[in-house]
Amino acid sequence: MALTLEALARTLGGRLDGPTPGPVVTGIASIAEAGPDQITFLTEVKQVGRHLDELKASRAAAVIAAEKAGPLPLPSIRFLSAYEGLLAALAYFHPEPPLRSGFHPTAFVDEDAMVDPTAMIGPLAVIEAGAVIGPRARIDAQVFVGRGARVGAGVHLYPQVVLREGCCVGDDSIIHSGAVIGSDGFGFHSTAAGHAKIPQVGVVEIGARVEIGANVTIDRATMGRTTVGDGTKIDNLVHLAHNVQVGKDCLIVAQVGISGSTILEDRVTLAGQVGTVGHVRVGQGTTVAARGVVTEDVPPGQLVSGFPLKPHSEEKRIMMALRKLPDLLRTVRRLEEELAQVKKNA
Repeated sequence: MALTLEALARTLGGRLDGPTPGPVVTGIASIAEAGPDQITFLTEVKQVGRHLDELKASRAAAVIAAEKAGPLPLPSIRFLSAYEGLLAALAYFHPEPPLRSGFHPTAFVDEDAMVDPTAMIGPLAVIEAGAVIGPRARIDAQVFVGRGARVGAGVHLYPQVVLREGCCVGDDSIIHSGAVIGSDGFGFHSTAAGHAKIPQVGVVEIGARVEIGANVTIDRATMGRTTVGDGTKIDNLVHLAHNVQVGKDCLIVAQVGISGSTILEDRVTLAGQVGTVGHVRVGQGTTVAARGVVTEDVPPGQLVSGFPLKPHSEEKRIMMALRKLPDLLRTVRRLEEELAQVKKNA
């Protein structure tokens, strides 16, 4: 994997700003940790001033940076976007291991399952009857794929993923360890005699190029489908309830809870610990800031936060005002005392 700096720039598709051919580079690391045979990175132009002293002290051979980053104290490989260079360097120095197709001898694959010969089934995995595993799919150790479930081409299910019966995952999606796709929705009919369970007979459909984090739970629909659209990325510890519909290219950050029958249109972002009540719609391109609570429909293209939800700029003004509350209370007490003294004197 070792290359001169000049050869590395050419391989990654960047422009070398520095002496040629430059030192030999064998890897990539952070500014503080990089050694003389490693390259480091600045992902944003605005980081330059903040990290200039660190770059001067860094032992790195060079830095990946944006074309607009300006002069730097290290040789640099320039890209239109530094993230472009970072992705290319990570892919070069840390390539995915080659897929080894076939079944591990401890895996259980039902004779009625259909597994493409290019797929890999890992140790102690279970593939039940009627399940379909597509080309180049990677099913890691202790994964469970239920009856009639479908796994698309190039999908990677990390260890201990559960894909329940009838649910499907689209091509090139990734699901991380501990995620449960297709658990029963929380549906009960409460009477004086107790809480009668409402059968959850629907499914979950995950689109293509979706990434789902560790310990995410996505409930099957009561009837019909719970859906996650193409290109959506879901962080760890997120819960999607029954009949939720998530559009394309959404971003759902850690510890979000989405109640039943909520609809997220395309390119919605829910930041950390956002919650929704059921049966609301969040419009296309809207961002809900961290810990916001969606209690009613939100139009497209909004930036909102707080509880109750309001424009983010208004929520920030409220938060700033709250910081002044102790001083305000002291002022009110002083004025009350002064007013009392005036009345006494009168």
